Amino acid sequence: MKKRLIILSILAIVIGLFPLNHSFASELSNKLKGRILLQVESKGEAWYVNPKDSNRYYMANGSEAYNIMRSLGVGITNKDLEKIKADKNIAKKQQGKIFLQVENHGEAYYIDINGNNYYLKDGEAAYQIMRQLGLGIKNSDLIKITLSEKDKTASSSLEFYQVVDVVDGDTIKVKINNETKALRLIGLDTPETLDPRKPVQCFGREASQKAKELLLGKEVRLEVDSTQENIDKYGRLLRYVWLDDGTLYNEKMIKDGYAHEYTYEVAYKYQVQFKAAQKEAQDNKKGFWSSTTCNGDTTKEAQQLVSTTTPQVSLNQTSGKYYTSSYSTSKYYYPESCKGWEDLNTSYLKSFNSLEDLLKTYSSKVLSPSCN
Repeated sequence: MKKRLIILSILAIVIGLFPLNHSFASELSNKLKGRILLQVESKGEAWYVNPKDSNRYYMANGSEAYNIMRSLGVGITNKDLEKIKADKNIAKKQQGKIFLQVENHGEAYYIDINGNNYYLKDGEAAYQIMRQLGLGIKNSDLIKITLSEKDKTASSSLEFYQVVDVVDGDTIKVKINNETKALRLIGLDTPETLDPRKPVQCFGREASQKAKELLLGKEVRLEVDSTQENIDKYGRLLRYVWLDDGTLYNEKMIKDGYAHEYTYEVAYKYQVQFKAAQKEAQDNKKGFWSSTTCNGDTTKEAQQLVSTTTPQVSLNQTSGKYYTSSYSTSKYYYPESCKGWEDLNTSYLKSFNSLEDLLKTYSSKVLSPSCN
């Protein structure tokens, strides 16, 4: 993080945005209309200054930047868009604006200060534009630019809060105004580990451990969703959690196969995005979607995946390569002739030149029943 801030500080100097004189502080919003700004004295937070109202809009990450820039875009015909693309002089007159192709499918384009156009294909493209074109700005100058009404109503989401406890993958505790508050995270559900009515579920421990790795002791941003209740029936705040690098934790857990997408009664803000993340995890057999872990069924007991048997073959069966998964709950190995190894998650796939070598490293592995 420190390295990134140093880079952003250098960027601010290189582009010539030095501390602004108070004599023209009142004109700051007008001077920076259409610009993307990065807070070099903080954690590189990104803002877009809307040319229409001169207000600044917070862009927490690529997806948020994409949504904001599209929502602030103005319609344009294909003919006029082509003129902008073809003539820099025309384009410069539209600098800082976002155009939406009304005659096509609403494709969005951002015009920078030099008249270059950038296609906002998706959140990733918007994120790259944020980082490539962002101007460094001091906090003392940023606050002189009026905050958008949208961000005024959600100003709490711009603050950082420390995670003091991770209950499990979808429930945490944070320190808010010197009080510890329990949060139930929106849009995801991780396998159970603490419910007294249920056994520890498949991949539950792994999900909890991943949550601790990402959150415990860290400072995060919280986001409220107006489509959901503020507090659930257990008194927990319902929130999204953003990591300090702009990653949406709720989505990441689903995308990496540690959580299921979960909708409670009413569709939430990022539902489409989270469902797509789940499909990606399932297609790529990540986490509990892998055949070597839960195969997507996290309702089974975690203990069912722990081997209590000993190797069933002798060490001198060493013909060809042997494969296994390094994942903690995996218990099988596969000779090369047994195609079951091809279904293993490549992130954990390990190969050995002999069975003896494999068992020296993974002594508790047994031959997969599919190979009999």
